[in-house]
Amino acid sequence: MDVKIMKKLFLVSLLFVGITLNVFAQKIDYSVYLAPGGGVHSSVSSVVDKNGCIFVAGGTREGLKVTYDAFQKNYKGCTNDDVTGGDIFLMKLSPKGELIYSTYIGGIGSEFYCLQIALDDYDNVYVGFTTDSKDLPVSNKAYQKSNKGDNDHYIIKFTNDCRYIASTYLGGSGSDHWTRLAVYNNTLYLFGKSKSQDFPVTKKALQKKYDNSSPPDTSKSWLSGDITITSLSLNLDKILYSTYLGGKSLDYVQSYSFDVNGKIILTGGTYSSNFPVTENAYKNSLTGETDGFLTILNQKLSKVYYSTFIGGDSTDQVNSVIVQNAKNFILAGETKSPDFPVSSDALNGKYSGGKSDGFILKFNLKLNSPVYSSFIGGTKSDYLYYIAETDRKNYILVGSSVSKDFPVTKDALYQSIDGGRDLVILIMNKTLKNIEYSTFGGGSKQIMMTPSSNYIKGGNLLISSTCISPDFPVTLKYTEPDSTWTNCLWKFDLNGK
Repeated sequence: MDVKIMKKLFLVSLLFVGITLNVFAQKIDYSVYLAPGGGVHSSVSSVVDKNGCIFVAGGTREGLKVTYDAFQKNYKGCTNDDVTGGDIFLMKLSPKGELIYSTYIGGIGSEFYCLQIALDDYDNVYVGFTTDSKDLPVSNKAYQKSNKGDNDHYIIKFTNDCRYIASTYLGGSGSDHWTRLAVYNNTLYLFGKSKSQDFPVTKKALQKKYDNSSPPDTSKSWLSGDITITSLSLNLDKILYSTYLGGKSLDYVQSYSFDVNGKIILTGGTYSSNFPVTENAYKNSLTGETDGFLTILNQKLSKVYYSTFIGGDSTDQVNSVIVQNAKNFILAGETKSPDFPVSSDALNGKYSGGKSDGFILKFNLKLNSPVYSSFIGGTKSDYLYYIAETDRKNYILVGSSVSKDFPVTKDALYQSIDGGRDLVILIMNKTLKNIEYSTFGGGSKQIMMTPSSNYIKGGNLLISSTCISPDFPVTLKYTEPDSTWTNCLWKFDLNGK
């Protein structure tokens, strides 16, 4: 080839790369491969402290990059279980994504279902996960010093500069898992799922016994378990209040919030026809295989203020809730129900016909009904996992999609789907009736599993997940990706949108 032509092509390629990187820099602060996933059955969760530093936790096997001051420097976990075995990792990153701290947390068994971490008012960090390990460290005054069942919850507390403070097990003699944590009003809340007949509940608990009145056959044993809600002291040495919540089949929490009066708002999914709904429920019967739910409890976990099913005649699940005020809640989730209750003024009033659609729904407690709802999606499978109100009073939604015709805007960071199941990010206006911005995100072989998201005041969005995609667009690497799951994090810049 002529040298002049080669030079021109080289310059054009440089120009193209420069333009691409410029657009990338405008939209993504940074993205990171965090730790090898190794097939561990675990999600990745993250929180941001007052200084903008990020704590992130998930599941891993050998190969984690640990820091010199790590709480646990070596991998201890099970190595022969392709589904659940592994340790937990905890990392602290600077606001720019630089690695400050990294450690394993685990015993000789399996640590998994690391779903969420939490910060208190002093920016102490709490990590919660499910474990069958019998040898995890516990503090001298721990509420429960040993693992009592097949799986128990385990909570460990560190200072903001990653020094160990306390830890405890929590559970009964059966299986207790799907650990989720929140801190509110100087109290740590743990939301989980239990098959234990003896999970610790308090005297005035709303529901004192596990409802196992109609257990499924052994081939569907996973279709059982009640929700458990427990409030603990921040020292992890005392249970304040604790209760079961559920019916005769599987019930689980996907999201929670607190209203201005401290009431606990729960959403999730249920297979139970006798799930506890109130007499004035908007929808008082289970009409599909599963329905979503919206349930409001008092802080003492002794009273249900309001509870209703949400859904149509197939499978529905409420994955996220935000509280606008004492009477209005906005829900986001996924549905396979063509008759899901959408409003006449919906952005999209027709079910796509794929395996699932996302949905958004604004529920008014005073009117006891949705005041707006809409499908969100394309012609294949779409899911919405997270909704938050931004500084500009519009709404950010995060989900995943395999639909090539998912509604993205002309200024999308990624206009087309690159892989099998891509991340999707949308910004809706304050009425939830218009899409202001929408984009795909991922690599050429992307499979994005249930991303955990946090809107950061000032206009940034933090997303953590596990993914299969060796060419996921990363700016930092603390591990090299392979053909299995990799833990990753993405900080997305929303300013200007």
